[in-house]
Amino acid sequence: MLGPTKLVVVTDSLKGAGYRIVCAMLQNTRQPLTIYMTGSSSRHDDLNVQFQHDPATMEALKKSGSIIKTARVDLDFSGSIKAFRDHLQDTYGASHGAKPLSVLINAPAARSGNAQVSAGRMYFGSKNLTRLLLPIMKRTGDSRIVNVSVDGGQAGYWIPSRELVDSFKLRNLTEKRLDNLMQKFQTDGSNGKLVEAGWSRPSKSLKRDTAPYVIPKIALAAYTFILAKENPGFLINASGGDSWRLANPVYSGALTPTFLALGDLEGRTGGFWIGGKRVDWDTGKPIES
Repeated sequence: MLGPTKLVVVTDSLKGAGYRIVCAMLQNTRQPLTIYMTGSSSRHDDLNVQFQHDPATMEALKKSGSIIKTARVDLDFSGSIKAFRDHLQDTYGASHGAKPLSVLINAPAARSGNAQVSAGRMYFGSKNLTRLLLPIMKRTGDSRIVNVSVDGGQAGYWIPSRELVDSFKLRNLTEKRLDNLMQKFQTDGSNGKLVEAGWSRPSKSLKRDTAPYVIPKIALAAYTFILAKENPGFLINASGGDSWRLANPVYSGALTPTFLALGDLEGRTGGFWIGGKRVDWDTGKPIES
């Protein structure tokens, strides 16, 4: 193996979407990767064994010369994030350069059906982690940040209130407005008014409201456009899932984030992508053929 591996962080990847993204990356990389799979649990020291149920991924791990690491990173606490950042800097600063990190994939998972907790973790926590890791990301023009949203992605697909949907449109987005919007979501959730306030639709078929999972991830996708404008030296994009053409039960929802992390983006940043294609955030219509 020539030279250092590319350093990658995938949050909340001990299971679920983040885990599938790691598997997809291993099978699609053209160079060795050192991938940190993070989670709030400290029970797992080495997740290589987890891939034994997926022989193709195990083979890709060996063939690529990639390395899997795990780390406890609690998105609810800045101290945990800072300790992780310092670990990356101290461990890889010499071998990978003063700014060692090449790829950050935010794939936050819901740990609670509580709107205040989920927004605090998935939106505000992911924002905080990104802010704290940006200073150690390489300034090569090709460093990537990928924010993983929900399938369908846009506010208009999930939120019934036209007024709330309009708040998420690009022309209205600022970081302060987005933060205020998520604080309102937290308050409405605490007051049991998510349906009344227009965040979600009443449903008798679902055992629990999906809004605490969906809305913070929509907000994280919206934050992508703000982050990209503020950081022109990076390729920063959001994924709204895979189309039926990319449907794969093993890597469900993971192929588009993998493309955004490793593929040839031709310098494109500040985009929202579904099924490997860039789409308009406000309308959901394809921008490219």
